[in-house]
Amino acid sequence: MAPGIDFFDVDHTITRRSSGARFISLAMSRRMLPRRLIFVLPWYAITYRLGIFRLREYAEGFPHLRGITRAALEAIARESFEGRLKADIFEGAAALVEERRKAGRRVILATSSLDFIVAPLAEHLGVDGLLATTLEFRDGVCTGNILGVPMFRREKKRRVTEFLAREGVDPRDCAFYSDSIFDLPLLETVGRPVAVNPDFRLRRIARRRGWQIIALP
Repeated sequence: MAPGIDFFDVDHTITRRSSGARFISLAMSRRMLPRRLIFVLPWYAITYRLGIFRLREYAEGFPHLRGITRAALEAIARESFEGRLKADIFEGAAALVEERRKAGRRVILATSSLDFIVAPLAEHLGVDGLLATTLEFRDGVCTGNILGVPMFRREKKRRVTEFLAREGVDPRDCAFYSDSIFDLPLLETVGRPVAVNPDFRLRRIARRRGWQIIALP
C-alpha cells in the first residue's frame, strides 16, 4: 500500500487572500478583463467566507476569459503570483508544507481555484501535485467554459478520492488542511482533518469533533 498523502486547500489556508481575486485584479489593470468586475469581487469574497456561496455562480464558467490564449492567461497568472500572491503566503503554511515533505509525505494542493492561476504557487512550494478546477481550451484559446464540474464541495471530495483510488492510497492514511466549511465533505473523508484559520462554521464543527485547529497569523 502506498504511503498517505497530505492535501492542502489554497485560498485562506496557504494564502491570506484569494488567488483568483489577485489574478482578476491584475487582469483588469492590464485591460484583459472589464473593470466593472471590481464591484463583483467583494460579493464573492463575503459570501464565500460566510459559507453561503452558490456553486451555480461558478459553474457557469468564465465568459470574460473567452477568446484569450492560454499563454496570455498563464503570463498574467505568473505575474500575479510573483508580484502579489507570493507575499500573501502564510509563513507557517509554507513551513508546514515543507515539514510534511521532509517527513516523507507527498503533498498535493486541492483547490477550487483555476489550475493555471495556482500552478506558480504549486511550483514555488515544491509540492507533488495539483488538483484544481480546469478551463476548456481549444487550439490554445479559452472557450470560457469549465471542463467538467468546478472542484467545489462534493466535487472536491470526488476528485480527491478518485485520485487516491488510482494511487492505491487509503483516505484514512491522508490529511486535509482547509479553512472552509465548503470542504467539510473531504475533511470528513480523510483520517486526519485539520482546520486552518477556519471560518466560524468549520471552527465550531472542528471543536465539537476534536479535530486539530491551526491558527496562522
